[in-house]
Amino acid sequence: MLRLSRRRLLQGAGAAGLIAARPALAASAPALLIYDSRIPESAAFAAASHNPSRHDLAQGRIDPRRIAAVSRMEGLTRHSDYVALSLALRLQGMRRQDDRRLPPSISTRDHLFRWSLGREPEINRWG
Repeated sequence: MLRLSRRRLLQGAGAAGLIAARPALAASAPALLIYDSRIPESAAFAAASHNPSRHDLAQGRIDPRRIAAVSRMEGLTRHSDYVALSLALRLQGMRRQDDRRLPPSISTRDHLFRWSLGREPEINRWG
């Protein structure tokens, strides 16, 4: 069971602030924000975002129709969740744009990744 302490909450808020300041990932607004409310750092990341389009992995799978409707996804999840999502989304035309493992000073409990996936532009091969 997850125990939420003041220290973990502050660590999560610090992680969210650090991640939000990343210029490479903040270049464009994400179309869909993916987070896990069971992880304080991930919940703080979602709370710090002004993006209304989001999905909590604790609530279950993402509806495939919702995935088809977006061109970009960003998240802060465990490495295992990131790998599963990126493999599934690759079949739908999404490709890795950026991913970074959070340093141990920010994420002490889980191996968390800040990642971004997007659709590649269609290339017209015939001219």
